[in-house]
Amino acid sequence: MKPFVRVTRGPVDESWHAGAIAVANAEGEIVAHYGDLDFFTFARSSCKPIQAIPVVESGALETFGLDDSHLALMCASHSSEPMHVEKASQILQSIGLGPEHLVCGVHVPHSRDAYEEMVRRGEALSAIHNNCSGKHAGMLAYCRATGADPSTYAEPNHPLQQAILRTLSEISGVPTEDIRIGVDGCGVPVHAMPLRAWARAFASFIGDRSTHAAAMQRILAAMGRHPELVGGSRDRFDTDLMRATNGRIVAKGGAEGFLALMDTASGMAMVVKILDGNARAIPPVTLKALNDLGAISEAERDALKPYVEPAVLNTQGREVGRIIAEFSLSER
Repeated sequence: MKPFVRVTRGPVDESWHAGAIAVANAEGEIVAHYGDLDFFTFARSSCKPIQAIPVVESGALETFGLDDSHLALMCASHSSEPMHVEKASQILQSIGLGPEHLVCGVHVPHSRDAYEEMVRRGEALSAIHNNCSGKHAGMLAYCRATGADPSTYAEPNHPLQQAILRTLSEISGVPTEDIRIGVDGCGVPVHAMPLRAWARAFASFIGDRSTHAAAMQRILAAMGRHPELVGGSRDRFDTDLMRATNGRIVAKGGAEGFLALMDTASGMAMVVKILDGNARAIPPVTLKALNDLGAISEAERDALKPYVEPAVLNTQGREVGRIIAEFSLSER
């Protein structure tokens, strides 16, 4: 069996990762793929730009004086750096709520530097430091703008969650009853459907074929202009991909080895799923696919060189292997 991604240690292929890719044009048609297009999967946090659509359409940004930097954070899985915590706090302050109203729970920040600085200051962790706090603050802003109950915003039958489900159904072409719903790591509903449907959904962000086009264009612009708010200041692949392409490619990673991206210049969307959920394979797979599609320049690829064949390091910081993507896309 030919590997999709192989992980080397010295001269030996120590591990393999299987995966699938779907590429769609602006009309939502699959134009290239690898693996099983019907693999049924959650997009996890890659769905955040879609979850933000009803928030934008509610008028919450205008109602509470929020700008595109706050919108970018609503689409983020951030590293809990001071800039992220500040933006999330601004959203909550503008709507008259506090961290205690976030139901996303508490975890240690992804940024080790940010966490160590908190420890030095003696600052306690709260839900505002959760990587999903921007999304949850945005959901609360929707509630304040529409009069929906903010205490139940994470429940599947809440008006916001129903609006998200309807929107996802519209842009993916999958009936609501065929979209399966689970609970995400942060406590809100998370949706599963075939990989080809995810590609179609993200392709709807490009062009104007959707009734949600205005909101989606604003979301793309916000993420592209503020990539560091979507991820973090360093070592975040989706952020670095957006930086390297100056926001032409808008990308959002998700847990369990999922990534979605939209190329606003070529009118193409791509979703990647690593079947065993190991996100270490996402960067080399994504960059190889973009290179094969002619969707990334040599200069952009050079700017992302550490991600092309990421090094496997031991505890001495010594390179002992590589993560290498090896596959060929099939055209449809």
